[in-house]
Amino acid sequence: LPSQMESIGESCFAWTTAPFIRIPEGVVSVGANAFQNAEGARILTIPSTLTQIGNLAFSFGSESRLFSIVVSEDNPVFASRDGILFSRDGGRLIQYPSAKRRPVFSVPDTVTELAEDAFAHCRYLHRIDLPKGLKRIGSGAFAFCRHLEELEIPEGVEGIPSYAFFCCERLERLKLPSRADYLGFESVCNCSRLTEVRLPDGITQIDYAAVGGNPMLRELVIPEGVTELSNSALIDDTGLQRIVLPSTLLEIWDRAFERCQGLEELVIPENVRYIDSEAFLGCTRLKRIVVKSKLIERDDWLPEELAGQVAVIREA
Repeated sequence: LPSQMESIGESCFAWTTAPFIRIPEGVVSVGANAFQNAEGARILTIPSTLTQIGNLAFSFGSESRLFSIVVSEDNPVFASRDGILFSRDGGRLIQYPSAKRRPVFSVPDTVTELAEDAFAHCRYLHRIDLPKGLKRIGSGAFAFCRHLEELEIPEGVEGIPSYAFFCCERLERLKLPSRADYLGFESVCNCSRLTEVRLPDGITQIDYAAVGGNPMLRELVIPEGVTELSNSALIDDTGLQRIVLPSTLLEIWDRAFERCQGLEELVIPENVRYIDSEAFLGCTRLKRIVVKSKLIERDDWLPEELAGQVAVIREA
């Protein structure tokens, strides 16, 4: 790249196949998605003058060959440790090279934040140890870590963002903090080997497919405080046999339980005021629903495909 450059715009070099990317001295900013899906790049070099990096600027994609990020020692904002991109003070882990050949990685104790897509597409990691002082996790931080087998999110993390563990296909053990402020959409989603997960207290909504596509889950307890099961909240949890809903639940939206094919019985708590007519689509083994809410007076929310198959029992 020419030495006269001062900035690199959004998506400017997306999909480039260059094996080495050296950003020249003088460049101050790199825009969002600037090198997104630059899957051929193996080494990325960052100069002393670069102080602004946009979201997903160096998210190189599922077939990324990136194994090292080198930062000038004179850079006042960013630093490289063992080829991994951090903030200069060590408080933020920005980008772990997804082709770095290491089965286990311990995040330094100085880190309090993982950036968006920080470990996304890291195909060699089997375990990541997180520090007790971690406070924030960016969207998609562990998405597509296809060999990740276990992960514990420490107490004190503010919330579980969208796509946090999306398509972690070999994730068997996931421990979430006992309390969190939110659970984002598609956060614990498409983890095909996950057998159990305890959702944190403090959340008020199970967002779109937040706990969907996990066929090995057998039981799920929705914590007290949750008021809404959003569209497709538990979609394609085909192995779920037991779901416990909280007394605080008010609304169950369309496709919330779609294709929960192992579910045979469910209890609707006393404060539920709305059940969408498509909430139970594809629940082929459902036989009995106990409705404790006086606010649900009719049975028109039961889909036609289940008419005559499901007994609705009222225990108001």
